[in-house]
Amino acid sequence: LHPGLERKSTGSYYTPAELVAELIRSALDPVIAERLKAAKTPEEKDRALLSIRVCDPACGSGHFLLAAARRLGKELARIRTGEDEPAPEHVREAIRDVVSHCIYGVDKNPLAVDLCRVALWLESHTGDKPLTFLDHRIRCGDSLVGVFDLSVLRRGIPDEAFAPVTGDDKGFARTVAKRNREECRGYRDLIHWNAETAVKEFAQHSQDIDAIADDSPEAVRRKKQLYDAMRHSPAALRQRQACDLWTAAFFQWLRRDSNVVITTAALSDHLAGRPVDPRVLAQAEALAARHRFFHWPLEFPEVFAAGGFDVVLGNPPWERIKLQEEEFFAARDSRIANAPNKDARAKLIKELRTCNPALYAEYQEALHTAEATSLFLRHSG
Repeated sequence: LHPGLERKSTGSYYTPAELVAELIRSALDPVIAERLKAAKTPEEKDRALLSIRVCDPACGSGHFLLAAARRLGKELARIRTGEDEPAPEHVREAIRDVVSHCIYGVDKNPLAVDLCRVALWLESHTGDKPLTFLDHRIRCGDSLVGVFDLSVLRRGIPDEAFAPVTGDDKGFARTVAKRNREECRGYRDLIHWNAETAVKEFAQHSQDIDAIADDSPEAVRRKKQLYDAMRHSPAALRQRQACDLWTAAFFQWLRRDSNVVITTAALSDHLAGRPVDPRVLAQAEALAARHRFFHWPLEFPEVFAAGGFDVVLGNPPWERIKLQEEEFFAARDSRIANAPNKDARAKLIKELRTCNPALYAEYQEALHTAEATSLFLRHSG
């Protein structure tokens, strides 16, 4: 639902500012009250507030996250100063700590991720300290597509991943699904991999990074070095590749001329440490980059090791996962976008096979992606 469109109980509509304020009041304030009620001393209350984990899974430029940081920062400044209306410099310092410890965001648009980081930096910057390190907190990816629970890897790739969509060969898809089903029968005895251990290991690394204060440029550089080392470590690469293999099975093309096909056997071999065809891993990596797979426990391990987020803020999704032809062709071929009806548009699209094969291939890819995404959301579990 877009900001400004939601109805109040009175029948009128919220403005964007009212919507944000209502969301903070109804979702974040109760968590703040609960945490503070369990704390006694100012030090305990300080730690309690900074332990709250807030996420916007489609953060855009950070509108909701900014509001959450301001609300938490104001409350933290009150506790630290003992004043109902702390001085602006105390509030800004508190917001800086909140941004460093409490705020998480994800967006599929890389530009939106950059804008969100900049917005948080502007809100929390203090004159004598460097910008906080946010690479590990505001991440780029598709929140809806990826592994949310690492334990699904133990069950192998679901048969539904091989249901044919636009552009797939139905007969070949049935053959691959049958092969995958047979591979899954012997897969469930896999004992070479433990999801909980993997998350705890990465969580400890994340906690070590967070333990470094952002008080100097050297400290910020040190955090970035540790974070990059963690993400590119052999253990992290192995887990990410496993998640990419599992997710990519839903998005691969199933055609008889396919050089490689991702099935449970590849996932099993990878998790067991056995050699996997490099072409299979390369295909999974390419699909992960193209569709921006986002594996939540690997991106925010310290949160998932502790049980998850305390508050999730944001607009609920309101669009269907379906390619809108008029929108797709609006910036590519206005003649098709402005066709008088669906039949006329379909005829023009068919003509692209000969008059513009590159655009037709792009359209087929978009169709395949939309239907594969829908398949993933309905059947990935």
